[in-house]
Amino acid sequence: MSHRATNWAIQQRGLAPATKLVLWHLCDRHNPDYGCFPSQDQLAADAEISRASLNVHLDKLEQAGLIRRERRLDDDTKRQRTTRYFLGFEEGFALKPCPDSGHGSTPEPCPDLAKSRVQNLDTNPVSKEPVITTARDAGATREGRAEVCAADEDPDLDAAEAACLAACGDGMAPAARAAITATTATIGAWLKAGFDLDLDVLPMIAERTAKARGSPIRTWEYFSQAIAARHAKRIAQAARSQGAGEAGAGPAVAPGSPATAPGSQGGIPEHLLRLAAWINSGSYVPPSAFTNTTRDALLRAGLVTEATLRARQIY
Repeated sequence: MSHRATNWAIQQRGLAPATKLVLWHLCDRHNPDYGCFPSQDQLAADAEISRASLNVHLDKLEQAGLIRRERRLDDDTKRQRTTRYFLGFEEGFALKPCPDSGHGSTPEPCPDLAKSRVQNLDTNPVSKEPVITTARDAGATREGRAEVCAADEDPDLDAAEAACLAACGDGMAPAARAAITATTATIGAWLKAGFDLDLDVLPMIAERTAKARGSPIRTWEYFSQAIAARHAKRIAQAARSQGAGEAGAGPAVAPGSPATAPGSQGGIPEHLLRLAAWINSGSYVPPSAFTNTTRDALLRAGLVTEATLRARQIY
């Protein structure tokens, strides 16, 4: 270590922070008696950068006239040794021709150094993991997921998915069809939740994909909430029809009065339909989001079952 060298490095102005950091560590390795010849690995470790980045900053320092590099060869083996660095504050610092090639008689660095081994890009610490573009690339296929394998047993998901793909319109592009097949487990979850394939699932898929889309659909989960809402409405209508048949004719409706209350559908408030769709969608539902009054209203309307509420820890 040379205090004179590090003080000189600190006094330099007009350098980028990373370049000045490399200069400081280079000076920190300077020995007043023997000079400066750290290895590229050592300098890269000191500055916490890759060897490729280190070479870029060394080029900038040499072009600025602050350092001069001299390649050294072993006299016996002719193998390349660590580079000798001449610093600008040293006596006799001047651009001298490279002893091997004769380059360097001008302020331009020796062109041979541009092809130095420091441009070993495989030492770059940047991760080279492959970019995952679809769920199938991430290993999310039905063969690679235990929970999906359990869902594959019953019902036949291949036939169900084929029917879903057949129901898709122009809104399901060919690329989206290829990507969405990696999320077949969602179809199994629909059927296990009691959603009817012909009455709930296929009509909603056809409705949501009737028109071309700007952004592709890459997962069946996109349809879950809409399918759950359709299922809840269908069950509620069936319950009302059954209740009307058992009770006979209900009270007469005054002429000119609405059959249902404003803001409701089939006599069921809209907010109950949305809550039922949320519960039946399979998404996370915090128990604190539902009061006992709301829970009882959902049960009376037939939008959810007691078993579903218990599974959600709401009942």
